Amino acid sequence: MTTEAFDYYIPVRKSEIVSAILRHKALTDTDRPEMASLIRWLALLFHMEFFVTSEHIKELYVGLNPDQKGADTLKTSHAQRQEFLDELDKVMIAANFRPLTNEEVEDADSKEGRLRSEIKVKAGVFSKVQFYARGLREVETEVDKWFGLRSRKVMIPTFDHVVFAMIPGLNASKKDIKRAGLRQGAAYLQLFRNIPLADLKALYPNARAQVSWFRKGMIAASTVIAGAPLLMKIIPALSVLLLVIGAYLGISGKVEDDTLKRGISAAAVLAAFIGLGLRQWTNYERHSLRQHKLLADHALSNKLNTNAGCFDYLIAASEDAEVKEAFIAYALLYFHGEPMEMEALDAHIEAWFKGRFDVMIDFEIDDAIAKLERLSLVVREGETFCAVPLGKALESCADNWRLLSSNIARGGIEEDMLAFFQG
Repeated sequence: MTTEAFDYYIPVRKSEIVSAILRHKALTDTDRPEMASLIRWLALLFHMEFFVTSEHIKELYVGLNPDQKGADTLKTSHAQRQEFLDELDKVMIAANFRPLTNEEVEDADSKEGRLRSEIKVKAGVFSKVQFYARGLREVETEVDKWFGLRSRKVMIPTFDHVVFAMIPGLNASKKDIKRAGLRQGAAYLQLFRNIPLADLKALYPNARAQVSWFRKGMIAASTVIAGAPLLMKIIPALSVLLLVIGAYLGISGKVEDDTLKRGISAAAVLAAFIGLGLRQWTNYERHSLRQHKLLADHALSNKLNTNAGCFDYLIAASEDAEVKEAFIAYALLYFHGEPMEMEALDAHIEAWFKGRFDVMIDFEIDDAIAKLERLSLVVREGETFCAVPLGKALESCADNWRLLSSNIARGGIEEDMLAFFQG
């Protein structure tokens, strides 16, 4: 089922897009090898660009990594944490992840998800949390009903990928930090796949699943029904039980055999009442533990990576997104053969995707055009743009490669001096 595009994420593999473009009816046999060469050049250029980004963000994360030796609080400053979060934000946006607002996460509770219980998260444990998500779509999911006796299929809004960044608060209690398995002063990253919109809160390490009010009501009702007759017997028998206890302690007189028997019966009734209470409490705990297990299984089964292990995936995702956007925009503009306005090209690309892959996307045309201009692959003519010939495009890529690799080899990149990075 196709849904309205949530972000700029293109949920089609690069190889499929390349194959579709190389088989495009407007591409001649003569131009096909050069078009294939262009995609390889773009992959090399953006790989080199994000190599620098990867090295930079990994270096920023060294002091914030909770997996380093020891368990004491990491001595990091607010400026360090903020610099890392700012750089992470750039990487996430390049990979077509969209930062979710607090309102979006809170409103998600009202929607239906895979988990059937309410999720509670204790406030004040984190100084900073940020969800990034991409690829929202409707997914048919089977959920339990009638206590698992039956199931039904529902369409649930689900993200293809979610990244959860969090920093424990330095003023949070040691008990809360220990219970969540966190380390103060560190920055945590968790990468997940196939996460329902309504289940975002379940990704918190201190999330707790609540037993539903219906289940609580069932347990309470069964306790009252079973306990009321016992309670009615206990009240009149307590005086007899106290009399027997007093006699054995020497406080009161002797106990007749009949009184002793009634005392033993009263003690048995009291033990049965206490046993009922313990059984119902155990029943409640069992349901609570079952909900916690479902919560833990949900998070663990969909987790792809954590902390420093996330960077290689995210950098690769950023490269992939940048290459696809630039290649698609150039190729379809090139096939059109005439100058096009940005909005017209945007609509043309989205229509091509819908027709070719049956996928609705919100193509980020302004960013794609900016990349092509930076690489000298398009020419602006007033409000329109025209793709340069393939031969010239390949020459421009080679020139950018020499400039980029030379600057990196000399020990760094000054973005304001490097033409490749100028937007």
